[in-house]
Amino acid sequence: MKIIHCADIHIDIKELKGLGADERKLKRNQLLQNFFDLVQYAETNGASAILLCGDTFDVPAPSKNSVNLFKKAVLSHPNIKFFYIWGNHDANFCPFADEEMPKNFILFKENFSKVDIGENVTIGGASLSRYVHNLFYTSIDFDKNRFNILMLHQPINTTDEYFNGVYTNNLQGRNIDFLALGHIHAKQEGKIDNRGIWQYSGCLEGKSFNDTVKIGDKKGFYLLDIDGQKFKREFIPFSKYDYRKIELTITPDVNHFQIMQKVEEIASKLSKTDLVKIIIRGKHTEDNPVQVELIKQNLYGKFFYLDIVDETTTLYDFESYKEDVLSLKSEFLKEVFASKLTDLEKEKVATIGLSALKGEDILL
Repeated sequence: MKIIHCADIHIDIKELKGLGADERKLKRNQLLQNFFDLVQYAETNGASAILLCGDTFDVPAPSKNSVNLFKKAVLSHPNIKFFYIWGNHDANFCPFADEEMPKNFILFKENFSKVDIGENVTIGGASLSRYVHNLFYTSIDFDKNRFNILMLHQPINTTDEYFNGVYTNNLQGRNIDFLALGHIHAKQEGKIDNRGIWQYSGCLEGKSFNDTVKIGDKKGFYLLDIDGQKFKREFIPFSKYDYRKIELTITPDVNHFQIMQKVEEIASKLSKTDLVKIIIRGKHTEDNPVQVELIKQNLYGKFFYLDIVDETTTLYDFESYKEDVLSLKSEFLKEVFASKLTDLEKEKVATIGLSALKGEDILL
């Protein structure tokens, strides 16, 4: 039996920082299209079930259009069972809340419940609130002779601003073979006990630069292939628009054309559908600043979105400034270098001060 484990689709996402109106509209539509493509993948590859492990929607009151399209996708594939829990973004929302629940759509609410599918597989889950009570752990009653999957949308073995989390020591001995998790947007995995493992599939597609992936990687989902008490899992790359964060460190002797050569080398490995942030760090001389606008112009149109962040600092020739007569800069430097600060502190204060006097952005 094949089962898809995915999470954090974030349909109807509201916040897409930095993007223009047309880009935001396209990105929102893509997140909905991702769900349709996922269902089609399940159909084509013979998957019996899709585990939607929370934050399927980005808000608890998504648009009527998105909800209707979601429901039609479910109803159009009666041979696929959709198991659904909500997360912190779409808490208490059910697409079929105002009508009869279709037979192929199973919602796990606050308390643990389970459904047997096929000859040997049981899928259970719960849409837990912030506080996870001990009664939840004791309510998990999987049959030890079946292959058991538990769906949750929680941080594991830790707490965060949304949840207190679930802990593997409380799940041990509960006959869990696979804990399918949502909430964390990156692939992660670990052991529960000698029998079971936990797994974050990560988000189906990134929603901000907090969801960056390395060059060559993509977001996606896991395909489980269960045979009796054994199973295989395969990560399926699926994202269309990937967030990439590139960090480039320069030295004062590097000029604009050398920076551009390095940037173009990196750009050649990226895609037109990537959202790219290039962060440039290091030092430059006063007469050799980073030409941010020229770099942007050179890369114009190569990516879905591009941001160049200049975090470099200026390497000043302090001695040349100290020789100035009746200069605010020279007087400032004389005071700094005559102080009782350490040499390292003097250089830092002098650099910050000169940058401020020249009206440059200051990075502390």
